[in-house]
Amino acid sequence: MTVEVAFLLVLLVVPLFYLVATLGRVQAGAYAVSAAAREAGRAFVTADEPAAAQVRAGAAADLVMGAHGFGPGDGHLELACSADCLAPGSQVVVEARVEVPLPLVPDFMRGRVPTSVGLSAQHLATVDEFRPAG
Repeated sequence: MTVEVAFLLVLLVVPLFYLVATLGRVQAGAYAVSAAAREAGRAFVTADEPAAAQVRAGAAADLVMGAHGFGPGDGHLELACSADCLAPGSQVVVEARVEVPLPLVPDFMRGRVPTSVGLSAQHLATVDEFRPAG
């Protein structure tokens, strides 16, 4: 009976640990893209000039991605705004994307099964109406 219990324990526990690790990593990616889009939007609309706004948004997204265990090159950020990006009342759409690699996928399976999960999030940030123009 001990052999059967040990065999079943390994058979059930190892996939369970893999599932928990995979879901944890995917959840970290989901939090990362959501927070990166939100913080990049906030950083963009509070900047004084458009050139600085792009840099601030990228830096904010990189900080959030780093806090969730992703490197600076792991995420991708896209910004789209109305005609004048920093005019009072204008809106900026921020989309953050990240590819979350699945852990422990063997090399011989890389062409047959998905090896990563793509996640994205959008955030709409509005420039303050009472902001001085210019």
